[in-house]
Amino acid sequence: MKRIFRFSVFFLAGAALLTPFTALSMDAFQQKEFDRIAKMKMADLTRESAALLEKKYPEQDWEASNFPSFVFTSESVEVGYKIAVVEPELLGTANVAVKEQGIPCYCFCDAMGHKSLLSCFWQEGKAGGQFDDHAAGCNICYGQAMLAFLWKNLGASDQEILQGMEKKFARARP
Repeated sequence: MKRIFRFSVFFLAGAALLTPFTALSMDAFQQKEFDRIAKMKMADLTRESAALLEKKYPEQDWEASNFPSFVFTSESVEVGYKIAVVEPELLGTANVAVKEQGIPCYCFCDAMGHKSLLSCFWQEGKAGGQFDDHAAGCNICYGQAMLAFLWKNLGASDQEILQGMEKKFARARP
């Protein structure tokens, strides 16, 4: 009997290690909200992301960021760059198992040498350095930044964020 019990415990523990944790981290409400966010139009993404930025970072001195003029192309662009300033790790290496990589951008800017979504906002993907103007002209880039920001605040795991991006932009990548 002890032997069967030990085997069962060992088997269940092993199965738990092999099962992706993503299915376990969000409850039904969070999953519904995650899906709602995934379907948002850009104006709604921008509005909710801007409100969340204000809530999370009420004392942030945006003037100190010295944004170049291209950041002010639209409110959506501005919100995307603000996210890249305050949560660069979200767009860079925090969301993948392989830390040399980051959230891929789905606009194919990897052809320009971008290694992660962070590179669309910061030259060479180095937060705090020089801003890259690529994201200012690409609704996929700043849209992805807002999705990641809202999903992370919802409580989505890094893997869930990646899976959400893959699902939303599946038609964009082979």
